[in-house]
Amino acid sequence: MQERELILQQSERYIMEKLWEESPRTIMQLYYSLKENPGWSKSTVNTLLGRMVEKGIIYYEEGGKARQYYPAIRREDADIAETESLIKRVYKGSVGMMMNTMIRKNALSEADREELYEILRKGNGQK
Repeated sequence: MQERELILQQSERYIMEKLWEESPRTIMQLYYSLKENPGWSKSTVNTLLGRMVEKGIIYYEEGGKARQYYPAIRREDADIAETESLIKRVYKGSVGMMMNTMIRKNALSEADREELYEILRKGNGQK
């Protein structure tokens, strides 16, 4: 699957979050979990499921009375693809530019900075 296919639309993200939480789910289970927020009708959920199956980001198996829907991509893979896309589009591919912007805007708490230092230490093979 190509990276661009892993970039989820917001509507797809709503459904994927439900499927990542618990799978399989039927259209009715998805409908009931999405009818309040974001307020979708059953036909909207059905339309989105069809499109997502065509794109290969979910799949279904025939079960008893209803299709059973499953995620075809892992949350981690979608998150990585979306993060890489953001960095490429907004920061010209530079993680340093992104971090510099965050620091200049005081967008990182002390806990955030400590967490980043720990991540960098681990990535460097240090403990």
